[in-house]
Amino acid sequence: MNEFPAVGAKPIQRRRLYEEVERLLEVEIASGRLQVGDTIPSERDLMLHYGVGRPAIREALLSLSRKGLLRFGAGERTRVSKPTIDAVIQGVSGPIAMLLASPQGIRDLQYARRFFECGLAREAAGGSRPGTIERLRMRLEANREAIGNPGEFERTDVEFHFELAIASGNPIFTALHQATVGWLSQQRAISLRQPGALKAAYRYHVRIFEAIADRDVDAAESAMRSHLLSVERYFWRAK
Repeated sequence: MNEFPAVGAKPIQRRRLYEEVERLLEVEIASGRLQVGDTIPSERDLMLHYGVGRPAIREALLSLSRKGLLRFGAGERTRVSKPTIDAVIQGVSGPIAMLLASPQGIRDLQYARRFFECGLAREAAGGSRPGTIERLRMRLEANREAIGNPGEFERTDVEFHFELAIASGNPIFTALHQATVGWLSQQRAISLRQPGALKAAYRYHVRIFEAIADRDVDAAESAMRSHLLSVERYFWRAK
């Protein structure tokens, strides 16, 4: 009989009680035995069913609520709910804030944004929804008029990029974009206040728009990548 090698072996980590309760309740929801809108048993019933104390039950319910799987109501029983992308994003906002406390964490998020928005630009150029080109043109014009006003330029900058997320027709992309805007707000504010940054950003927006209008997916992706790399350079130069 073969044996597992001892070198490098790690002990199996025991779950905390609330994590096991959380896992078991998730199984009930995923299997359909508990469906959206169903009330879940009372804390006392759950304590008896799982053989654990009240703190483990409450921690498990709170964790499932943060995941968007449970909904608490004032004076109402706890019910199963359908998770939303907003709930998912809210759940990762804490760890993201910790990432942004270090230079490497900022670089990792910058890369993730670059990867995401290059895909959005490519998608928009490949076949965006009706009206996208005209809306982008309007956003671009507003962006041009805001040159010289960093605060207004920042707002129109966000709107231009957000239009690409809307063009995808995918609500997950729009939610992710809105979250990224918040996570990288410091980078945007710092980079756009550097000498020459506003005009440079606008020129890149023009390149992105023209590539999308020409249905040139490669040029749209390339223009977006160059734009975001430029933003990152302004940021790190200031830092």
